Amino acid sequence: MSELKEFVINFGSLPAGEHEFHFEVTDAFFLQFENSIIQKGDVGVLVVLDKQEGMLLLDFTMEGEVSVPCDRCLEDLYLEIEGYNELIVKFGESSEEETDDIIVLPAKEYELNVAQYIYEFLTLMIPMRNVHDETEDGQVCDPEALKAIEKLLLKENEEDKTDPRWDALKNINPN
Repeated sequence: MSELKEFVINFGSLPAGEHEFHFEVTDAFFLQFENSIIQKGDVGVLVVLDKQEGMLLLDFTMEGEVSVPCDRCLEDLYLEIEGYNELIVKFGESSEEETDDIIVLPAKEYELNVAQYIYEFLTLMIPMRNVHDETEDGQVCDPEALKAIEKLLLKENEEDKTDPRWDALKNINPN
């Protein structure tokens, strides 16, 4: 993850108050995460950091486009992404206070790498089902892949046919 140094926010030298940071998330960003569902992307991220005594409040606003594999044909499917997330950073000893939205850093820390949080927020914006919707966005599934799927389904249906000699055994009551 050495490529993600540009996502480090050095908050130690910042005065109290709000500060804005702009990040561009591109294809190289997603390559840094192993087994990422997002293959490509171009997303603008605005992080508003509100530095307060003993804590940081981070607001992430993300907008752009990402590419994921279509669940039907495995070709690239481009999705428009737009979202907002919040993260609270407290200082002190790691304790039960940590949740998905609250993290605890040691009091000596002076910087925070937000790359992992951006990646997680973007991944959570991906719908459960990703297929080309020809009526909405004009993207279509690969016709060759659809033909191969249909051929496999026909082959499975043929294999489901049973030998008529065994049909009589289905009527036997095991009791």
